[in-house]
Amino acid sequence: MRKKIKLLIIKLSKYINYHNYRYYILNKPIITNYEYDKTFNRLIKLEKKYKKYYKYTPTKNLNNNILRNNNKINIIKHFFRMYSINHVYNKKNLLLWINNIKNKIGKNNKYICELKYDGIAISIIYKYGILNTAITRGDGKYGNILLKNVLYIKNIPLFVNKIKNIKLFDLKGEIVYSKKNFIFLNKIRKTKGKKKFSNPRNAANGSIHNMKYDKLNILYKKKLEFIPYFIYTKNSKFNKNIFNQFKCLKFLNFFFFKFQNKSYKLCKTNEDIINYINYWEKNINKSKYPIDGIVIKINNFNIQKELKSNNVFHKWCIAYKFKDKKYITTLKNVYYTIGKSGIIVPIVKFYPIKISGTIVKKATLYNSNIFFKYNLSIKDKIIIKKSGNIIPKIIKNINHKIKKNYKYINFPLYCPSCYSLLKKKKNKIYCVNNKKCIKQILERFKHFIGKNAMNIKINKNILKKFLFYKIINNISDLYSLKLSHFMLVNTTYKEAKRILIEIKQSKYKTFASVLYSLCIPNIGIYISNKIENKYNSIDKLLIDINNKNIKIDNLGEKTIIRIKKFYKNNIKIIKKLKKIGINI
Repeated sequence: MRKKIKLLIIKLSKYINYHNYRYYILNKPIITNYEYDKTFNRLIKLEKKYKKYYKYTPTKNLNNNILRNNNKINIIKHFFRMYSINHVYNKKNLLLWINNIKNKIGKNNKYICELKYDGIAISIIYKYGILNTAITRGDGKYGNILLKNVLYIKNIPLFVNKIKNIKLFDLKGEIVYSKKNFIFLNKIRKTKGKKKFSNPRNAANGSIHNMKYDKLNILYKKKLEFIPYFIYTKNSKFNKNIFNQFKCLKFLNFFFFKFQNKSYKLCKTNEDIINYINYWEKNINKSKYPIDGIVIKINNFNIQKELKSNNVFHKWCIAYKFKDKKYITTLKNVYYTIGKSGIIVPIVKFYPIKISGTIVKKATLYNSNIFFKYNLSIKDKIIIKKSGNIIPKIIKNINHKIKKNYKYINFPLYCPSCYSLLKKKKNKIYCVNNKKCIKQILERFKHFIGKNAMNIKINKNILKKFLFYKIINNISDLYSLKLSHFMLVNTTYKEAKRILIEIKQSKYKTFASVLYSLCIPNIGIYISNKIENKYNSIDKLLIDINNKNIKIDNLGEKTIIRIKKFYKNNIKIIKKLKKIGINI
C-alpha cells in the first residue's frame, strides 16, 4: 500500500509540474484551473497524511524551467520574487481561510479585496524614476526581459518624478487587453483574413512575447494595458509612508494609473468581503477588463511579513475564483478529427453561444466513454460551460433521459480518412493504419514543422497537395524539395523561396526541438528539454537506455519503451535526417 501511495505522489507531482510549465512558462494551459487545483489539493493531502515528499514536489517548489527563445529573450533573476496565489472556489472555504488567519493574528484586522485580472503577470522596474526593464513572471525566481515590447504600452510611464530618488522600484502587475480592445483587434484580424484570437489572456500573452515589429504586431502591443497591484522597494522612507495595501493602491492610482470603478475595496468584516464578491459575481460584465475572481489580502504589510510565504504561495492572501457559468444550446452535428497518433476525436458542433466575450461553436469529447455517456442526437438541448475561460465542455444532455424514438449519433467503426477498422485502447479509439492514413501523416507533418519543433511555415493546403501528388512521403523528403515542386502546386515564387530558406534554417535547430518534432509518444517539449540537458543525440540517449543507465526525472519506463520502439520503427528516417545534417 505504501509503495502505491509513493508512486501516486510521484505521478501527481509530475503531472502538476508539467502543467505548471505549460501555464507559467509557455502560457498555454490545456486544463482548467479547477482541474489543476483539484489535483494540487489531492497531492497536498497525500503528502501531509503519509509524510512523503517527492524531490521536485510542486507543493514546495514551482517548476523552474525557463523558456529560452534562441537567446532573443534574455533571462534575468527577479529583484523581488513573484509568488502564486492560492485559491478557493466557494465561500465556505474562503471563510475557513479567514478564520484561520484570525486564529493566528487576532480578529481586529482589515482586508483589501481586489479584482483578479485574467492577464499575464509581469514586473516593471524603475531605477531613480526611469523605466529600466520589464520581466515576465517565469517561475517566480527568473523571468524573460521584455522591455522593448513594454515600451509600446501607452499607460506605462517612461519617467515618474515622484520616485526619482528611489534606486529600485518594482511594480508587480498584469498585462491585459480591455474587452473593448480585444473586440477591436479581432475585427482587424477578420478584415485581414486572420483567425480570431481565442480569448483576451492568450491574445495578451502572444502580443507581449511576440518579437515581430510590423504594423499589425505593433498595433497589438499598443492596445495592451498594464494594471499594477503591488510595489516592492527597499527605500525606507517610501515604506514608512506606504505601510499597507490600501495606501499602496491609492498611491498607484494617483501617480501612475487610473483604476476602473470599484476595482478594490477596504473591508473590515467577513460580510464586507462577501458583499464585494457577490457584487462582482453579479456584475462581472461591468468590468472593463476580463476578470476571473477576487483576491483577498491582509491590508497591513507588517502582518503580511509575520504570516510570511512558503515556496509557492503567499500565506497572507487568497483568491476567490468565480464559478463557471453554464449555457444551454442545441446540438447541430458531430464530426471526427484524427490526431497524429491516430486517435479519433469527436467534435460536437452546436448553435453559437457567447461566453466571456468569445463566440463558441464547438466542443471536444476527448474519449469514447464521454461520447457514449451523453447519447447524443441531432437537435438535443445540451449544457455547455467554458471552464476557466479555456476549454468549452459539454456537461449535460438535457434530453438524455426523455428520448424514446431519437436516432442516436453512433461512433464510427471505420477511420473517416483511410477507412481502416478502428481499434479501442482503454477509453480512446484509434486508427492503427499509421503508415498509410493520409490524415495522420498530415498531422505528423504539421507537428514536425510547428513553432516549437522545426519552425517551418508551410500552408496546410500546400502540404496536402505534396502528399496527394506523392512529392513527399516522410519528413526527410522536405529537405529534397526544390522550386519546381512548389510550382507544381501553384505556390508563388516569393512564398516558395521563403519556405526553402526556412527548411534550410531548420537544420540548425537544437536537439530538443528535433526530438520534440519527431512525434515520439509522451515526448513533449518539456521532456525534450530535460533530455537535451544530458544528451546531444538520440544515439547517446539509446546507449544509456539499453544499458539501463538513464537518470532523467519525468522519464518513466513506459516512455523509455516508446523511445526504443520509435527508434526501431523509424531508423531509416533518422539516418536520412542525420545525413541531411540535422541535429539528431
